Amino acid sequence: MRRTTAIVLGALSFAVQSTGCVNAQETTSSPPIKIGMFAPLTGSAAFAAKVAYGASSVYKDINDHGGINGRKLELVLEDDACDPNKGIAAVKKLTAQDRVFLIHGGWCSNVVLAIKPEIERDNTLPYVVLGAASASISTPVTANIFQPVATTQAVANTMVDFALSRPDVKKVAIISHSDEWGKSHLQPAIDALKAHGLTPVETVYFERGSTDATSQTLKLRAAKPDAVLAVLYPAELAIYLRDAYKYGVRVPTIGTQGASIEDTERRIGIPDAVRDLYIFYPLSQTISSDQFKPWAEIFKKYYPAEPIDTITFIGVGGALAIADVIKRLGPDVTRERFLSEMNKLTNFDSGVQASTMSFSPLDHAGIKSGNMIHLVDGVPTIVSKLSTPKP
Repeated sequence: MRRTTAIVLGALSFAVQSTGCVNAQETTSSPPIKIGMFAPLTGSAAFAAKVAYGASSVYKDINDHGGINGRKLELVLEDDACDPNKGIAAVKKLTAQDRVFLIHGGWCSNVVLAIKPEIERDNTLPYVVLGAASASISTPVTANIFQPVATTQAVANTMVDFALSRPDVKKVAIISHSDEWGKSHLQPAIDALKAHGLTPVETVYFERGSTDATSQTLKLRAAKPDAVLAVLYPAELAIYLRDAYKYGVRVPTIGTQGASIEDTERRIGIPDAVRDLYIFYPLSQTISSDQFKPWAEIFKKYYPAEPIDTITFIGVGGALAIADVIKRLGPDVTRERFLSEMNKLTNFDSGVQASTMSFSPLDHAGIKSGNMIHLVDGVPTIVSKLSTPKP
């Protein structure tokens, strides 16, 4: 059963009363409760700055409705530029200089894996991942690290199951980055195919920053796959799809949550190039739906110039989980109690994510599944099965 928290659309009505002061030595002694965040605000992954802004809009709206138990949330946001060294510097600043109560940050898996030793050194510091998906972040379990987004393991399994949902799909190829993020999808995908008695008919690598996918596309075309799994970031996914269209690779392409279908369509500008595109979708409803309208309104209230797409809301579920746990702590807000309550979070339904979130002392990967999204007559639509490509 999905447990719907009082904070669902909580940023819309999250006004609760103060319950008094807290101990200065063991808690964040006075308002506000300070939350540290780091994300790629600049650089090649700056398209994901909106994941930070989405979570930030939740915290801002909670503050505008009175805070949590009478205490405001103060967000300290740092730019990591998707650079591990900058990520480490950001975490050191947030902990040593800003002295945050917890950290809710990280979109790039390479950055999060680089800062992981810093987090492990202070096992009292709660760290909640913002959007990074590598399964290595939460497996094996680290006591103070929680991952409230679908891991690369969950994404890869979903992509393979979806590709094989059409009975005639027997030959699956893969195009992937070769970095840590790519590898963290690639091996689970290969393992999932193996469980179905299949091996990839071709695997090609397309590195980040590349501008031409001709050679990779021609290799895939020669393999004659029934479907292609694309483990690519937005810019490279758009380049590959444009070249696939150019060279006649007209088979379904199934992408990760690292890209959004709306942004990919805008980047390519060729409707026929995305007509067979399916992307892992971590949200419960399409962002244009009536159910998501309140979230879009909250975001636009604080970030009116920012475009909205799927990535905007990936960090919202984690922000709501953090707020829910802080609320349940009452006036005694300590790191120890926060970590304990996070381990008790069960079937938490943010209303935003495609599935509920659960943590336990033995499992800190909170999301196990997601949806798939596809353009149907140009409209992003959640779908359950792979359809036959149109001629």
